[in-house]
Amino acid sequence: MKRQKEKALHNLLHKLVVHLPTDFEPYGHRDRDGPDCSCGCKHFLELRGDLGFDCGVCSNPRSPRAGMLTFEHQGCDKFKYDPALDKEDWANA
Repeated sequence: MKRQKEKALHNLLHKLVVHLPTDFEPYGHRDRDGPDCSCGCKHFLELRGDLGFDCGVCSNPRSPRAGMLTFEHQGCDKFKYDPALDKEDWANA
């Protein structure tokens, strides 16, 4: 039952996420020319719990996604790497 509620909330968040032309395809029109939020962007503030694996809020005032609910693979050209946030680094620690 808990898993069904999480999946329903996850699907709802995907419906609420605004797609911008500056997002990576298929969410926007940008080709994959760099890392997305899931690659350790210091400005990507993950949501709490399991939803944080997919969604967060962009805290970079220079990003077109600033202050917006963001799916981790939408990306933006204002990505700033923070090795302390890289999920792969955490998995290997």
